[in-house]
Amino acid sequence: MTLVLALLVLTQDPVQELQKKLHDVVEKVKPGYVFFGNGSGVCISPDGWALTNFHVSGDRNGQRVRMTGGKQFLADIVGFDPLGDIALCKLRDAKDLPFCELGDSDALEVGQHVIAVGNPFLLGNGSWEPTITFGIVSALHRYMDNPGYFDAIQTDAQINPGNSGGPLITMDGKVVGINGRIDIKRFMNRVNTGIGYAIPSRQIQRYMEAFKRGGRVYEGFVDGIQIGECGDARYDRTGEYGDGVFVARVDADTPAGKAGFEPGDIIFEAEGYRIGNLNRFHGVVSNWPEGATIRVKVRRKAEEQELKVFLGDPAKILERKRALEATELGFAQGPGMKVGAVQPGSAGAKAGLRAGDVLQRVEGRRVGSWNEFRALLRPNAELGLTVLRDGKEVELSLRVPRPKSDE
Repeated sequence: MTLVLALLVLTQDPVQELQKKLHDVVEKVKPGYVFFGNGSGVCISPDGWALTNFHVSGDRNGQRVRMTGGKQFLADIVGFDPLGDIALCKLRDAKDLPFCELGDSDALEVGQHVIAVGNPFLLGNGSWEPTITFGIVSALHRYMDNPGYFDAIQTDAQINPGNSGGPLITMDGKVVGINGRIDIKRFMNRVNTGIGYAIPSRQIQRYMEAFKRGGRVYEGFVDGIQIGECGDARYDRTGEYGDGVFVARVDADTPAGKAGFEPGDIIFEAEGYRIGNLNRFHGVVSNWPEGATIRVKVRRKAEEQELKVFLGDPAKILERKRALEATELGFAQGPGMKVGAVQPGSAGAKAGLRAGDVLQRVEGRRVGSWNEFRALLRPNAELGLTVLRDGKEVELSLRVPRPKSDE
């Protein structure tokens, strides 16, 4: 009997096994797909957090989206990175939604099977059933600077216009990337050429906290350092070629200077990732948002040293933070009287303000500038606001907090 069972196992058709596995994973992930405008998205939590490409969503709130099957929601754009082409959205009034779990893109291997879920050429509109394509991971850590896909996953799973923002899924049903860009250089047609790119899930996970704070998120960079390829005579006078990047200059009183970088250092590793060249250095660093601190290893003469460096320009970060908190109400002042990013949990958020609202009146009095608005604020007062939202006036009640210096 044991021998018979063993023979049955050996004679099972591997194609049928793969077919069954594909069917199971498609049934698992398809309900979490989101039809998002002319592109795609994916729900990543039961309470309605969703991901898409920034070039699909933009920063406009109140966009109408549909889940697989056609159920409609309004989506608000909470945080976004235009350069990295990612947006985090929140579906309004969402509860107990089907979703796809974020996986670990660092665990991917070239040749591994993956599935792309999307809406190419809007073929699923009406039936609200997405298109599924199947392929492999063709390469990892691809670098393209227009747009900023600095550490992309390359796949041959077919990606066409309409797939942008949809998930790249492993055979265990985890989202390991957000599909975005296709290579059209060879034929100059906006159709699949066998080369598509996805933004890795680990990068998105590192940005998630900043996305949820709201507004634009900037990619990390090392401020105050000039670097180049090892052996490049413009930077490296040693004439020696090899892995890593060469530190040519370090400016004092900058994050690079304070971290301890010195001219002549060879950067060969960052946060455990090997650095082979300049593109790879930028690709690794951009996996973290500005404001993060990362560990970097350098070769200095015959020794290895580990440094910790803050990413970004501290002065610019502080300037943006002050702009966001200028009124101590937790929302940024956009052009005209348009509300910019709103900090979750702030007085502005509690009042129901949303990014994109246009402030019309305070306590019935029309305001034409932010200076006029600030002049009407009184600590601990409750003010009636009238805002224009999606072409309609909305009434809100704002509790003005006490100045932080008084608390």
